[in-house]
Amino acid sequence: MLIVFGSQTGTTESFAQIVLSFAKMRGIDNVRLVSGDAIEPSKLKDEKLIVFLTSTFYNGEFPDNMRTLWKYLQSTSDSFKDTQFCVFGLGNSTTKNNFCVAAKELSAQMTKLGGEEIVPPVYSDEYAEAGHETAFRPWMKSVWVKLTGSNMKMSLPKHYKVEAASSASATEIPTTFDTMKVVENITLTPAGHERPVHHITLSLPAGKTYKLTDHVSIAPFNQTALVERMAKRLGVALDDLVSITSLEETAAAKGLPTGKGISVRDVLAKHLDIAAPPTRSFLEGLSTLATNEEESKALEKLAEDMSAGNLYSAMTGGGAGRRPYSLADCLEEYTSIEITLDNLLGNIPTLAQRLYSICSAPRVSANQIELCVVLDQFRSDVNPAMQFQGVASGYLAGLKTGDVVCGNVCDGLLDLPADSSKSLVGVALGSGVAVFRAILQERELQFDEGQDVSRMRLYMGMRRCKEDFLFKEELEKFQNKGLLELIPAFSHDEVGRFDTPATKISEIPEKVAEYLNNGGTYVYCGLGGLVPLYHEEAIIHALAACDDGLTSETAYGVVEDLKTQNRWQVEAYSRDMDEDNTLKTLMDRALQEKPVADRMEGSKMFCFQCGQTNRGVGCTTVGVCGKSPNVAALQDLLIDNLKRLSWYAHRITKAGGDVGVEVNRYTLVATFSTLTNVNFDEARMLEFIAEAGVHTDKLMAMYDEQCKANGTTPDTPSKRATKVFKKKLPKNTKPEVADIEDMVAEGKKVGVLTRFRAARNDALVGLQEMLVYGLKGLCAYTDHSLQYGNERPELYAFVHEAFAFLLSNEASDLGAVLGMLMKCGEINLISLKLLHDSNNTHGEQSPGVAKCLPQKGKAILVSGHDLKILGDLLNACAEHLKKTGVHVNVYTHGEMLPAHGYPNLRASPHLAAHYGWAWQRQSVEFGHFPGPILMTTNCLTKPQDEYKDRMFTAGAVGWPGIAHLGADEGYKVLIDMACELKGFGDEKKFGYPENPFAKSTDNFNVGWGQETVIGAAGTVLDQVGKGNISRFYVIGGCDGYEGERSYYTDLAKALPDTSVVLTVGCGKFRLNHLQFGTIGDTGIPRLLDLGQCNDSYSAVQIALALAGALDCGVNDLPLSIVLSWFEQKAVVVLLSLLSLGIQNIRVGPTVPAFLRPSIMAVLKEKFNLMAIGADVNSDIEKMVAGDQ
Repeated sequence: MLIVFGSQTGTTESFAQIVLSFAKMRGIDNVRLVSGDAIEPSKLKDEKLIVFLTSTFYNGEFPDNMRTLWKYLQSTSDSFKDTQFCVFGLGNSTTKNNFCVAAKELSAQMTKLGGEEIVPPVYSDEYAEAGHETAFRPWMKSVWVKLTGSNMKMSLPKHYKVEAASSASATEIPTTFDTMKVVENITLTPAGHERPVHHITLSLPAGKTYKLTDHVSIAPFNQTALVERMAKRLGVALDDLVSITSLEETAAAKGLPTGKGISVRDVLAKHLDIAAPPTRSFLEGLSTLATNEEESKALEKLAEDMSAGNLYSAMTGGGAGRRPYSLADCLEEYTSIEITLDNLLGNIPTLAQRLYSICSAPRVSANQIELCVVLDQFRSDVNPAMQFQGVASGYLAGLKTGDVVCGNVCDGLLDLPADSSKSLVGVALGSGVAVFRAILQERELQFDEGQDVSRMRLYMGMRRCKEDFLFKEELEKFQNKGLLELIPAFSHDEVGRFDTPATKISEIPEKVAEYLNNGGTYVYCGLGGLVPLYHEEAIIHALAACDDGLTSETAYGVVEDLKTQNRWQVEAYSRDMDEDNTLKTLMDRALQEKPVADRMEGSKMFCFQCGQTNRGVGCTTVGVCGKSPNVAALQDLLIDNLKRLSWYAHRITKAGGDVGVEVNRYTLVATFSTLTNVNFDEARMLEFIAEAGVHTDKLMAMYDEQCKANGTTPDTPSKRATKVFKKKLPKNTKPEVADIEDMVAEGKKVGVLTRFRAARNDALVGLQEMLVYGLKGLCAYTDHSLQYGNERPELYAFVHEAFAFLLSNEASDLGAVLGMLMKCGEINLISLKLLHDSNNTHGEQSPGVAKCLPQKGKAILVSGHDLKILGDLLNACAEHLKKTGVHVNVYTHGEMLPAHGYPNLRASPHLAAHYGWAWQRQSVEFGHFPGPILMTTNCLTKPQDEYKDRMFTAGAVGWPGIAHLGADEGYKVLIDMACELKGFGDEKKFGYPENPFAKSTDNFNVGWGQETVIGAAGTVLDQVGKGNISRFYVIGGCDGYEGERSYYTDLAKALPDTSVVLTVGCGKFRLNHLQFGTIGDTGIPRLLDLGQCNDSYSAVQIALALAGALDCGVNDLPLSIVLSWFEQKAVVVLLSLLSLGIQNIRVGPTVPAFLRPSIMAVLKEKFNLMAIGADVNSDIEKMVAGDQ
């Protein structure tokens, strides 16, 4: 069986992994799992059975890792007559006609190629009651029915044959193990203690040695009582001798003794893990062995139920429903299961080795090793009489003097400094103190020998002083010798007080800083999971508290440096079970409002700056937009560099200096390049980063000179500074891989996820990121004006001020960040006016019609927002016509549609028509355009093979391998390519696929800018008085992939006939195809297209004009604003509206991931900002009522 998956975000891959697991457990031959792009397509026809799982991207496309395979299947003449296949599709029903289209096309094409579809294809909806699980389980069951006959469930394959043996072989120890005798096993805790701690001494075999902080690997045995229960349930005698023979070549690798006599007792006690809960797959296998139908169904449900709060998870997890649930417990509960020893072999895991830290120093105890073992045990919450012990700790706790243990010494995790004069800061939790005992034993010897030994500062966490203070006398001895500063933390000694090493660290942070700032090393030994991070944060905040030059974020960078210098050592362990742990509970409670860093730990990247972010949380493997982890990290690094550049630029400007146009314009375009769907080119990001370093150096020197001249002390940013990349990359030269890797590593140190971890305050970091995103939008709009040569110094000054603010201690104050956000909105109004005036160089917008039909002739397509570039291209086409006599038509796409509303652009005979819809459909529309394509500003998605060779970028836009038109290169290469390509012929319609969310139209009404609408104010007010206008609605903003954006279409359709809709941005494409009619007999449309997203400025001016005419405030107008947001320009527009005090704004289709619930609550209270509702009619009722 070959399992092939196409997955954009990882969801489909996880379901494919489930198919793989169950297929293997069913004994299916040669099961393999691959992504579509990992297959050699020509070999696919040789497969006998293929299981396809694929998601569908918004436009009905295959995921990126399935596209190459799909192209092969579309074009191949290979026959699949000898291949069986089946298809499972994952989709979202809100995408309407595109729901699971990829899976549907795959099923049809494989059938067309002669393949035999063994079961009907199944298409799952993430909005189903149990998500994709709703359809997945029945589909998977149907596949097994087809492949295995009538048996719907997994059977238990037999990997071994078990026969009676006449004699037992001598007990053999695996070659990697030694035998060690128990010298002593004493209990360190009082009798009856809930968590007994054992101090065990084992003798080493002759010639064996160990090193300080080494581990010992122990082979544990199952407890006698459990072994006896299993033997009884299997119906075998423990002393029976059996011989085990492998039935398959690979079975011997599973660690079972084959080819020799062995007792049943030894098989159950020493080899099989019968204490662990049976897996879901094994439970399904057991259901086939249950002769009682009710028990069989119950086992099957237990195995397959994946819903929230299911019984299996409750019993085997760490929640209130847990209970000991070993294989023996299961077999005793379901008495009709007919099972034998050979059903177990190869189907349940063998006993795994357990690692323990050695708590003795080799020079103190050369021939023996000592262990400190906590007996993990808990009682069932369901039945307190039921108690369970961990396999390994229960085994070790029960050892007696003279018993033999199988184990071997192995390297530990810690790599301590060889020089004992270097100080150590230690954190020990519970038995984690054992490692420090060994270290102190060695240091005591060195001290007695006259060596220079530094003092260790050890924070020791335990529950109660009286019962849990391990090695107390020894530690006091080390203290008395001056080798140790011991700071105990007792979590359970005082009611209402919960002390941990972290709280003790925070009480006197100066001590931590003293040790670590003087070449010290941090060592943690204790529980794993989140606990090491919890204490890491305590160290971070201690460092920041002791240094005015450090914030929590930059102190995190200091810790990262300690790690790279090998001065941050962690040895974390997990227990046999998830025992109740008050510390973990405390942390979970504290982190409820701050979960992002913990949920995303270990991600390849983290980005949540746009509306399409994965699952509304963040993109962690690859951006839904196509952004790679490398580009994400480089963009984070670039923003960090811009903050540092602006730190100096702001101070120079504030003191009356001039940083120069080069720095200002660089800051503008570099910031703009990180906006969603603008630049995905690693090389260009490195160039920006290199330029930042050069500019920052010059500004630092300028600032120092300025301070000297003024007699002031320079104000420096926090100490944490990333490496500077200053290499000059020749044009069209790829950077070295080592340079990229180096800068990516630096980028991860300053990225969003790092800042979440450092601050431990998602609300604060989210607002800080909102300011960054607002700046990205502001820089984009300001850059658009710069293309016309228009700029304002106050815009540059604010960008530097805001970036510098984010490096200051003020940025830790939520109120200060909110204030800066409002200022960002205010400043953006200046930028929007500047861009409005700049675009009006093409003439003020006036009503017009944009055709949406092909015009015969050569063709160029322009997408994005840059009307200046469009105007220059139209002029270039006119010059080309004069020189060559060849006419080239120019078509607009996406947010270039409003170009048809500007008289001077509309007057060009080369401006032919509008092609396509909003930006997100370019992957299915551009391939049908018969000419070159120019991308300006943002809105670029991953270019497809069908058209990438005729795509060009300009300005800040970039994609690896796509030709870029520099500012001085002109448009000749674009026009020449248009002349070489066929262009349009006699087609009556464009050839791209129908838009499932909008009805095709032959034209769009455009040109209703603020001048036109305000010019008709008298007529509009008259219609208000006559009752022909009851309310104005601003509906627009960004469009995007999500099917949920059909809300805006549904809202527009449901509005009363007396409504007037003002729309801006590409969100217009959700409603500009609708027929709204006109206002009374005025001829003015009820749907007014104000222009691009930046023309939200026009909406504001119209609202202010209406408010002035009606002598009221904007919030008193019969006006409702419903915004669709996607990227950072929409963020800054929202900030502008809020800065004007405009209330009752609705945003959607989702709340931005960077706005945590607590922040949304603040914005709700202050501005009545709200998310769109689930029902448009309900929202309309509330809007008409004034949202009171």
